[in-house]
Amino acid sequence: MQKLSFLFLSVIIIFTSCEKNTNNCSQINRARAYSNSPITVGQTLKIWTGEIDGTTYQWYGPYNFTSQYASEEITNAQMNNSGWYYLNVNSLDDNNCTKRDSVYVEVRLQQDTAPCTITTNTIAYNNMADQSFSTVFKRIESTYSLKSLYASSSSGDVNIYFAPYWRDIEPADGLYTTYNSPLFDPVDPIDNKITVTTITNGIYWESWPNQPIYVSHVNGKLSVTFCNLQMSGSNGTSFTTLADGNIIENP
Repeated sequence: MQKLSFLFLSVIIIFTSCEKNTNNCSQINRARAYSNSPITVGQTLKIWTGEIDGTTYQWYGPYNFTSQYASEEITNAQMNNSGWYYLNVNSLDDNNCTKRDSVYVEVRLQQDTAPCTITTNTIAYNNMADQSFSTVFKRIESTYSLKSLYASSSSGDVNIYFAPYWRDIEPADGLYTTYNSPLFDPVDPIDNKITVTTITNGIYWESWPNQPIYVSHVNGKLSVTFCNLQMSGSNGTSFTTLADGNIIENP
């Protein structure tokens, strides 16, 4: 009788264990990857899946992203956080239950309209003569190997440098901010950054950081607009100026 009881108990344990493994596999097979995409630059990116007992999680994503949790957040998301996020869910039991899924995340630039109206391909300074440009085109500028919207005139040139993210792709429309030099931070790049440099009156000028720049396309051509842009220059003596500009690549 004691032996029968033991056998009966063993059957219950095995049956319960099989039922638990089956339920676990069923939950794993239904696992999905989710996100709060699309979001805007600077917002918090969230990715998640349902939590299942007895499982491990592994996420892989853009910009060397990895995580071993069912849910994860990336604060202050940037353009380089856009892309596919891949999820692996694996059972801890020895039953080879696994599920792979993915979700595409889009981090968009903020959208805004320039508060000033400037004649096309002109820069107006508050303390110098205006500049007008007849030749405007995109290029990979050789000194910094960055995408630049370049404008030239008899009175001087303009380079509008885009962060390295945009080197080999067309810049997206939206609100950018200025960086203090074309030497963008290689360790922690912020992709919605631009540096504006000009040469006029024999002086090299460079934009101050953290100012708005408005990027759009006009008939498919790249357009950059800025208003009251603070710039510094030097020819042995330091100067400052305010500039309004609207630069559009030639058709």
